[in-house]
Amino acid sequence: MIIKHAILHILDKDAGNLIASQSEMDISNIQIHEYLEGILTKFESGDYKPGQLNDSDYIAKMISDDNPDNFVEKTTALADKLFSIVAPAENVPAGDLLCVEYANGTDDYFAMLKLNLVPHYTHTIDYEGDDLVNKLVLNRSILPDPTQTAQEGIIINLMTGSFQLVEKQYLIDGHRINYFSQNFLEIDPETSARDNIRTIKNAVKHVADKFDVPEHEALSTTQNAIFKNLQENEGAIKVSDIGDAVFAGNMSAQTAYQEITKEQSLDESIDIPNAAKYEKKYQVQRFKLDSGIEITIPIDIYQDKSKVEFVNNPDGTQTLLLKDIGAIMNKFNS
Repeated sequence: MIIKHAILHILDKDAGNLIASQSEMDISNIQIHEYLEGILTKFESGDYKPGQLNDSDYIAKMISDDNPDNFVEKTTALADKLFSIVAPAENVPAGDLLCVEYANGTDDYFAMLKLNLVPHYTHTIDYEGDDLVNKLVLNRSILPDPTQTAQEGIIINLMTGSFQLVEKQYLIDGHRINYFSQNFLEIDPETSARDNIRTIKNAVKHVADKFDVPEHEALSTTQNAIFKNLQENEGAIKVSDIGDAVFAGNMSAQTAYQEITKEQSLDESIDIPNAAKYEKKYQVQRFKLDSGIEITIPIDIYQDKSKVEFVNNPDGTQTLLLKDIGAIMNKFNS
């Protein structure tokens, strides 16, 4: 990653001021460079809403090469607009606006991350009379670690106009809105991978309940079907495949599933950015029993009935059988 420009503007809601930096950050400082690269890399690997800018979009015009303003002027104008939105909004946390222009591979990018401040205790040295006293103080202006994902922000590919957006809804003027995309950037992103998968999951749960399919069976099959789709379809999910797998042999349930997914406006094929993250996540099945027991089973073992089997008992309860166990290790953490 080659960082070309970076600047930090302070959105000081408590004081009611925007403290706009008049100069860029010193990116030759190795610690600053490492922090910026770390937080950008973490953002890129997270769960985000994808989208594509049009030339007429507000943010596209602001960062365009046709805009005569320099980097400091452009980002100051953006910070001023953002501050005017968040300052009167009580539920939106204070933070700093980090703007970075960088190259990664063959493409150039413009990133704008709102770094919400985190309170942390630190030490301070004071004197009481002639005695030196070390004290604890609460610092409310700590930026997130580079290993943490920014809760609000956007990275724009300057070569293609595609973007990655992360945001949270906040209560503003009595309504919960995505102010970062709607009010600030004035764009309409696509649905995130996490929200699309959640919609599929809810559709499966609804149909499973209607057709008396045990929920744990339906959801475990859903997870397995999504895992296989991501592997076989190069990081995409075919929505109909999930219903066919979960409700195999039950045409009425498959039809009900298809109707719900259409009502939710799910595309037949859903691209999953950072699919490797979801493949890793879905490699294991996790169950929590009503007794409080929690079990984690690798997906290939879960599908092998010579290793794992759920048995339906006459009284309506279920028995989970773990078979062919050669050894047991205690995972006690010291």
